Amino acid sequence: MAVIRSKSCSIRRTDKWISIESEEVWYGIYFSRKGHVIHAPRDVTPEWIGLNVRLALQTSESFTPIDGGSLDREARIAMEEASNERRLAFWDDITASYGYKSRDVAWKKFDLVAASWRFDSTNDIELLSTKSSRGGGHSAWPRNRNEGRVFSVPIDASDRDIGETVLKAFAKCEGPGKSTEPLFP
Repeated sequence: MAVIRSKSCSIRRTDKWISIESEEVWYGIYFSRKGHVIHAPRDVTPEWIGLNVRLALQTSESFTPIDGGSLDREARIAMEEASNERRLAFWDDITASYGYKSRDVAWKKFDLVAASWRFDSTNDIELLSTKSSRGGGHSAWPRNRNEGRVFSVPIDASDRDIGETVLKAFAKCEGPGKSTEPLFP
């Protein structure tokens, strides 16, 4: 059974900041050990967003075997430890940079757009608006309710076009964690 491989990144936004985090795909999604991760105050331009989303996707790595075979268990465990260490350091930096009392407080109430790129089969980035729960988790909508909440833009589009598409996806996020409306509608 052939597997459609993809690269991915998470784009998070609050009323204070925006972050773009490259991910690794190992039959699951993990914070990237080496890929592009960045955060900035919320009022960045669409060009900044587009450039950094592209970099995050290009540096994302897919370790899922093409044939659907199993993964090396020890390699996955080592990856998870390194991934978690980098993830916590990144969130500690967000906590300090934006004046949160703790990492737990920084983890609450953000909008999330999930980006994926099936690099083996398409040139398009898929951007999925999410909904958040009171507990802080994020999920997609059921297929019968996701119309107008999934966006597509080519990986080789201009930085501005990618950034504007991300902002359109943010405008469709819902839930108690919803940040304010896009700065660049």
